[in-house]
Amino acid sequence: MFGIGGQEIVIIGLLFLVIFGPSKLPQMARDLGRFVGEARRSIDEFKDELTAASDEEDNKRKKR
Repeated sequence: MFGIGGQEIVIIGLLFLVIFGPSKLPQMARDLGRFVGEARRSIDEFKDELTAASDEEDNKRKKR
């Protein structure tokens, strides 16, 4: 994942634990999950709009 190995992920997790404390980590994980979900939905909507526009353009060309 992004060229990061297991040891690096563990070190990053420990740094987050030390910096933010154990009480904030669950909330931060939820917020990150929500952000990733919203980003994926936005990307999917954008792809759908591009596909619809492309299909519409192809239909106009076929009618000519």
